[in-house]
Amino acid sequence: MACVLARKVAEKVPSWISRILLPEIRAIVKEEISSQLKPIDAKISALDSKVEERTNSLESKISALDSKVEERTKALDMKIEVEISSLRNEMVARFDSIEKRLPFIERMALMEARIEKLEKHVGIH
Repeated sequence: MACVLARKVAEKVPSWISRILLPEIRAIVKEEISSQLKPIDAKISALDSKVEERTNSLESKISALDSKVEERTKALDMKIEVEISSLRNEMVARFDSIEKRLPFIERMALMEARIEKLEKHVGIH
């Protein structure tokens, strides 16, 4: 009889534990977890705001660098155009100078040829 009674008590104890203690244990665990989650959530939010702040800062710096690069590129393009134009003008001037000298050079070549003929005819060479 004591055995039967002990068995009945043993059978009722687990159901009593599951009905009363488990909900209490669950509530305590949930409370502990939620109290630990709040600081973690706060830290994550702080990190999110820092990351967003740094991202915005980097984006503005990149934008400023893009503007500077574009500005310098335009300045270099203008310098290159000026240099090319200057070189073109110099080449045109030199070709014009050469073209003006060509008739003189041709006359000099003819004169040298005539002098050479005369020297051969007279026997100087």
